[in-house]
Amino acid sequence: MTQILKGPYDRSLATKKIVIDTGPLLIHATGVFRHDKLKDVCLCDFPDEEFTFLDRLFISGKRFYITPYVLSELLYLIRNKLRLNEDGVEKFFHNYGDFLSKIEESHIDKGKMIDDSGIKFGLADVSLLKTYEKNGALILSGDETLCQFCDWRKIEYIEYKTFFFNSFFI
Repeated sequence: MTQILKGPYDRSLATKKIVIDTGPLLIHATGVFRHDKLKDVCLCDFPDEEFTFLDRLFISGKRFYITPYVLSELLYLIRNKLRLNEDGVEKFFHNYGDFLSKIEESHIDKGKMIDDSGIKFGLADVSLLKTYEKNGALILSGDETLCQFCDWRKIEYIEYKTFFFNSFFI
């Protein structure tokens, strides 16, 4: 529930499961695939530090989840932000696919998603909410509106920017 009293960094150390939203995943994917384009996708204006932070997080031994909806958003954003043609998309998945295949996939019944009050935010966001409910996975998101909704619904989350600044610059 909400942003953790001692700070997101402390909560992240304790949690074993994290479902990751598109924003942080886009930063990591771009850093792996086209490091020179990090500044175009980072959320905190510290491209190299953000990539390093996420890279460390992903090798921390925590259990990460991704939903098909987040994966679809990632593909859309990678294609558009990096201006990839079909060959570029293929190269992206060739380079980043191994990492993605190591993240557990969370499938959510479409009926449960359609009936959720968070549907106004979109399918990817509702899939994060439902993964939290299903697996108890903390949501890591850079979407402030989604984080406010999580707070209102008493869903545990970590707001990416706060987490980054509290974790990386200590």
